[in-house]
Amino acid sequence: MGSNDRWQRLNLGALMLALGILAALGLAWWRDRAHTFEQPRWNAARFVPLAPEAPDIPTRQRWVVAVNLNCSHCQQHLLALYARTYGRRVRPALAALLVDQASHPGRVDLGVPLEGGAWWDSTQVWRESWGRRAYGETFRFDRKGRLLSSTPAGVVPDSAGSRM
Repeated sequence: MGSNDRWQRLNLGALMLALGILAALGLAWWRDRAHTFEQPRWNAARFVPLAPEAPDIPTRQRWVVAVNLNCSHCQQHLLALYARTYGRRVRPALAALLVDQASHPGRVDLGVPLEGGAWWDSTQVWRESWGRRAYGETFRFDRKGRLLSSTPAGVVPDSAGSRM
């Protein structure tokens, strides 16, 4: 058997492996996109409270940031949102939803006052029910818990997509 035959079989095997991986990724993507996720809605009973919310929350919007404690980017986004909204006459109640944490995170200090509270997503509502994947995403909820908008990290939710 010549070395040319061996290279052809090796190339064919590599091509088949690449096609198999591509097909598996395509199938996983299709399955994820075909799944119907629920519309995000703020229901505090679905989450474990870690820090209390301010008593006047029913009169304001709640901005919930999906935070992973191992992601400095989403924590920086939370700090930037606080800095951008702190001086407002009517500011939103900023909240943190700790996601993708396998065990109870205990007492958490994210460096900003969280008038909307801090919450642990112990049952993976954010990922499994809402179908979300992007840390730092900000959800803007009205007083009744209805979703008004969701924006990626680095964007102020109520400023027409303006970057921070």
